[in-house]
This record gives sequence, C-alpha cells and structure tokens, in this order.
Amino acid sequence: KEKRPALLSASQVADLPVVTAVTANSFAERDGIVVGDRIVSVGKDSFLGLGANEVTRRLDSGRHGNAAGASRDPRQQPPIIAIAKPVKATDTMRQERIIGYRVSRINLQASSEPTESSAESNFDDANGSTVLVQGGDAIVQYKLLAPNNSIFQKGGAGAETKRSVGYIRLTRFSRASTAGYVRAINELGAAGAESYIIDLRNCYGGIVQEAMMTASTLLRDPHSVLCFTTNSRGGFTPHDVEEFLVDRRFPGYFLSGEPSTVSIDQAKREDPEYFKDGPSSWSPPSAYASLHEQGVKRNLHRSSLIYSLQSGEDDYTDSQDLVSLITAEQDSTRRLSEKEQASIRAQKPIALLINEGTASSAEVFAAAIHDNGRAVALVGSQTYGKGAILHTFPMPDGGGLRISVAEYLTPGLHHVTAPPLPRTGSVIGGGIRPDIECSSSQGIPSDTGADICVALAMDVLDVASSIDN
Repeated sequence: KEKRPALLSASQVADLPVVTAVTANSFAERDGIVVGDRIVSVGKDSFLGLGANEVTRRLDSGRHGNAAGASRDPRQQPPIIAIAKPVKATDTMRQERIIGYRVSRINLQASSEPTESSAESNFDDANGSTVLVQGGDAIVQYKLLAPNNSIFQKGGAGAETKRSVGYIRLTRFSRASTAGYVRAINELGAAGAESYIIDLRNCYGGIVQEAMMTASTLLRDPHSVLCFTTNSRGGFTPHDVEEFLVDRRFPGYFLSGEPSTVSIDQAKREDPEYFKDGPSSWSPPSAYASLHEQGVKRNLHRSSLIYSLQSGEDDYTDSQDLVSLITAEQDSTRRLSEKEQASIRAQKPIALLINEGTASSAEVFAAAIHDNGRAVALVGSQTYGKGAILHTFPMPDGGGLRISVAEYLTPGLHHVTAPPLPRTGSVIGGGIRPDIECSSSQGIPSDTGADICVALAMDVLDVASSIDN
C-alpha cells in the first residue's frame, strides 16, 4: 500500500476551504483550529483533489453547514474534521516561508454558547484555584488571576511573591466593548490587580475608532501616535491620542498610579485652542504635508527606541532573551527626563496575547500599544494582516462595490496588510509579529488557568516585575 506523504504541497491544498475566522470562546477555538488552516475533509467527505468549483458547490449547498455542531442533535456523534495546518521554516534571508501542510484530525466536541455573567467574588475554578473576580459577557470577559491560578505555575517559596494579574479578553471593538473594558478595569483595579493581560486572540476587529479610544486610555502622552492612514491620492495622516481626549466619552488614563485626568490636563496646557468651545484658531495640518511638517504642527511623538528593540531592527535582538529584552526597554527609559521616567514607573505592566485571528482594528490596537513601548511583550503568533480600509460604493442594480480606499500603518510606519503571495513557497508577510511565540494550535481552553499562552504571559509579567524591583 502506497504510503501517504507526511506533508501536503501548496498546490494540493490550493482549492481546499480556508479558515478565515474563528469565533472566540468556541469549541473550534478550543480544539486548536486557527485562521489559515485548510479543511481537508468533514466526516467521510473529502475535499482533497476536487476543483474549486466543486468545493464551492458543496459548501453553498449547505451540506456541511452543521459540521461545527451549531444546530446538531446533541445525541449525534460529532464528525471528525481533517485540518491541514501550514508548516513554516525560516530561509537564509530570515524570511518565514510555508514549506507544506500537515494534516491533523479533530473530533469536535459539543459545546454551549458563551453566556453572560456578572461580577462574582471568591469562587473556585475547575482546578480548585481561587479566582477573586470574574465577569463580562460575549464581548468582554475578565478575571482576576491569583498567583496560583495557573496549572503551569511552579511551586516553591517564590510562588507567594507573584502578583495578582488582571485578565481581560476583547472579542471585538465597539461601543459595548469600550463600556465593558472600562467596567473590567474598574472591577480588577478595585480587586488589587497589579499587572494585566489583554487577550486579543481571535478578535476580528470592529470599529477602529473604538480600538483607538481604548488604546488611548493606556498611553500617557497625548501626542503619542496611534496609527497612520494613507490613501490612494497620496494623503498621509497621523492619528494621535489627543484626537480622543476631546471626546466626551473618553474614560480617562488607566493602569497607572497617576490620576486618570493626567493626559487631558497635559493636553489642555499644551494645546488650549484644541479644546476650546466654539470658534478656535487651531486647524489640522494638510494630509499632503510632509511627516516632519505634520509632526511639528501637532507636536507628535513617534514611537520610541523601545519599538526598534522589540521589532528586531537592531542587531542586538538576534540573540536576546526575555530578560535582556525587558532590561533593554528599561535602559532606554534612562534617556528620558526624570518626570517622564516617573510616569513610566507608575504604569502597571501589560502583556498582549495575539494570534492568526487577531485582525483589523485589533491589530491597530496591538500596534499602538506595542510600538509606543507600553506593552512588556506581545505573546502569541503572527496576526492576520488586515490594514486595508474598505468603502462600499452603491451600484444602480442595488448591489455594492467594495474597494480599498486607504490603509493603516503602525506607529513605526510598518504595513499591516500582507502583500499578495505566490501559491508555492509563500513568504509570510504582513501582520504583527509577536515578541514571544506561543501557538494557538494546541487550543485555547475555556479554563484560563489551563491556557499555556496565558501562563507564559504571566511569566513575562513576573519577570518584568522582578526586574523593576
């Protein structure tokens, strides 16, 4: 009998259905399905070897619509799904390439939909670890993780020195998510959280203004750049924290020992005309002005040395480990004034979790926090890579034509959108790369204490805290 090859080639999987989104808190997520995986078969029905038209016809027929079990009879055995996962390697030019696809079989388990929950206190999770605070809904979930909350924490005398960590998961950005985020911050802060994990895995984005509003609550400097937008006519516009300080919904500056009004107070001192009610002499610079001219006009502060260290733009990063990365960040702060250093020391450490399903507005949020040096580290896997801004033009027949009219760039002026890739030997471009790799392919468990990536983020925060001390 002919032995099946260990890896499928790019041409073999070219017409297979591609996973483009994974719902947060779903059993597909728990079973390790991630964006970019290819569906080889559902049950006994295989897509391998079929043309694109036949695959599309079968999907459109609804034949596999209930494969995930959304409306399946609970007594029915869930189908086994074969997934082809990309296998990556780094070439001599230090570019990551897909060299093939490895097939794995997943037996989807029936699971209930996430339900809303209100804040609780002093209860035990599945591992018997005490969780002091928990709450949220399908959009925002949060917990206060005690030092012994992870099954991966090592015992010993040093375990008691670990600090409580606030865990917040955002599944999308909207007005509701902003309100839920503020509620989570207040609950966790009141419960004594000393550092935070913000989980953006499988967050598909949402309203970009809400993402930037949320990011603005974590950046002290009102002139910090959140992102840039560039359009097809050559316009180039920076967006900074100050844009959101004038919004009456702005909740304040969070996760710091400084007052929540400190950013607004500074902005009002420096740019009083910007906050003036009624006629104002302030006018924004032209989108066609140079970056230098716009920066001078708006007093913008580009991303710091910290970003260049994190992003690997310095030879130093070739052999760095976690401790040297955080130490380098702290060394860079010595170039700041004493007042700026005091503001940084007052900030509570943050780690961000990302993966292939982190897309669009979620990438704007992650880049804003990361490039401005606010996050200790990005933990996870490379993000989706969607920075395009689409506009729908109505058509005479009642339809619509969606065209990319602009693009978001990170504060470090990096493209988020992946360039077009060839089918064979694809270079993995676009997206935001993590500082510390942690794959979601092993699954994201519903029990936070059993999540390897959460445990790794807790270790990162613990290292950062020990270096601070």
